[in-house]
Amino acid sequence: MEERSLAFETESAGEDECFKGNKGGFRALPFIFANEMLEKVAGFGLNTNMITYLTDKYHLSTVTSQTMLFVWGAISNFAPIPGAIVADMYLGRFMAVALGSVACLIGMVFLWLTATVPGARPPPCNGDQCAPPGARHLAWLLAGFAFLSLGAGGVRPCSMAFGADQFSRHPKQRRLRILQAYFNAYYASIGVAFMVAVTAIVYLQDNVSWNVGFAVPMGLMLLSTVSFFLGSGLYIKEKGKRQMFAGIGAAVGAAIRNRGARLPDKTVDGVYHHLKDCKLAVPTDKLRFLNKACLLRATKEDAPCNGSDAAASERHGHDGKRPCTVDQVEQLKSAIRVLPIWSSTIFLALAMNQSFAVKQADTMDRRVGAGGFRVPSGSLAVFNMATMSLWSASYDRWVAPALQRYTGNQRGLTMKQRIGGGLLLATASTAVSAAVEGARRRLALSGVTISAFWLVPQFALVGLAEAFGVIGEIEFFYTELPKSMASFSMSLLYMAFGVGNLAGALIVKVVQVASMRGGRTGWLVDDLNAGHYDYYYWLLTGYGVANFVYFAWCCWVYGEEGKNVEWEEEGNTEQP
Repeated sequence: MEERSLAFETESAGEDECFKGNKGGFRALPFIFANEMLEKVAGFGLNTNMITYLTDKYHLSTVTSQTMLFVWGAISNFAPIPGAIVADMYLGRFMAVALGSVACLIGMVFLWLTATVPGARPPPCNGDQCAPPGARHLAWLLAGFAFLSLGAGGVRPCSMAFGADQFSRHPKQRRLRILQAYFNAYYASIGVAFMVAVTAIVYLQDNVSWNVGFAVPMGLMLLSTVSFFLGSGLYIKEKGKRQMFAGIGAAVGAAIRNRGARLPDKTVDGVYHHLKDCKLAVPTDKLRFLNKACLLRATKEDAPCNGSDAAASERHGHDGKRPCTVDQVEQLKSAIRVLPIWSSTIFLALAMNQSFAVKQADTMDRRVGAGGFRVPSGSLAVFNMATMSLWSASYDRWVAPALQRYTGNQRGLTMKQRIGGGLLLATASTAVSAAVEGARRRLALSGVTISAFWLVPQFALVGLAEAFGVIGEIEFFYTELPKSMASFSMSLLYMAFGVGNLAGALIVKVVQVASMRGGRTGWLVDDLNAGHYDYYYWLLTGYGVANFVYFAWCCWVYGEEGKNVEWEEEGNTEQP
């Protein structure tokens, strides 16, 4: 049985690439991976421990800091939507990644300046007296956040899709095998970057200084940008296609204009407008009401057009205006059909956010070894990415072949099964978080401090949830949407994270306000022992259970995978 590891595909692709031209393929990946890994080390190095920076150096409360990070995360995850549209229609993915990398570098410079320039952040506390941040302090901080979000709009939706573009000259079946291995290897490399960030960089921030802790990510981001430009001559650079989103918009408009038209009883050729020599001459029966968008003007007998009648009707639709083409309507259908499953993945963003766990670790025993070395609270997240990276790296080589014997699926599990597994594991992680926090609080009130390594199971479950759910989600969107929407398909993942971050901020606010009614102590107060963070985690667990039921229904409605873009012309994705 063939093992579809990236190493195997690299070796077997060597001869093929000799006559495929001197651009793209595996030779371009080192520069793309270097850009992504260095950017992620820098980004994770900032984000993982940012709640500590905001509470300790900016003197913000835990809830205010978490809410600010939720909102920043939401903006950074929504930014890929316009970024993807601009990249797919105008700039192309290469230019989007390049400009995004530069913007991220500028954002990191601003954050480094907050830790370096005197007066750029509030003065140190005088005992228990801590001055709140003023407008000028927040201006430096928010400027850094703004540029990082702007950069995320270019890098996040386009970096992975740009790497996938490098295999656009391979035959379809071979490309599908390579892409599955590529997505897993890509995410495994991100895991390695994360582990470096939450160990080395977090250690510098906690034990050396924030000045150095921000300077290192800034330097790495500079290297990331330079490495990406160094590989410019090796890349396949797809140009933006302005007609892509315009076609979808036109299909929506045509469907509205023709809403009163009568569809024929049977979907037959000659009734619908399609391009010459187009592989798909008639639209599919899914979401059939949208077929009115490409319906041709009827004949006098109100019968289907055929032959010369059809050719004569190419110029006008049912309402006298030029109709959309069948493939434009099918693109619109593809985008609509994935949205319910997309909405069910929002829960992953809530479960994957472990900022509260960092504050929990601050109250726990973090000593290891005979010397009593104290592990930085933010570094416990290494168990998250270690689990995710190990699973992602082993899935194609060992797990998928083993599962294939039972499922009969070459991928081991279908993409929807992987997403579903991720949602279940994410729900399990919140339940474990609730149980551990409840036990920690009870023992802390009795004077016992437990080890911070009791947090490892919840981090490991989040890592598995990410390995199943997020990678499955990426592959699902990329393969189920047209290749001309590759950047947009990647941005759907981040849009789910953005909605999840906003939902998280709303839940935190509502929980805090509701739990403080009647003068009671809130669940999410700065003193974890006085609050009830375990109740918050149980609330998320209930949401996770209900969300999985909703996801199962969405999968049933969606039907079989791989049917959305089986009509797409192979030649459309082969252009360098």
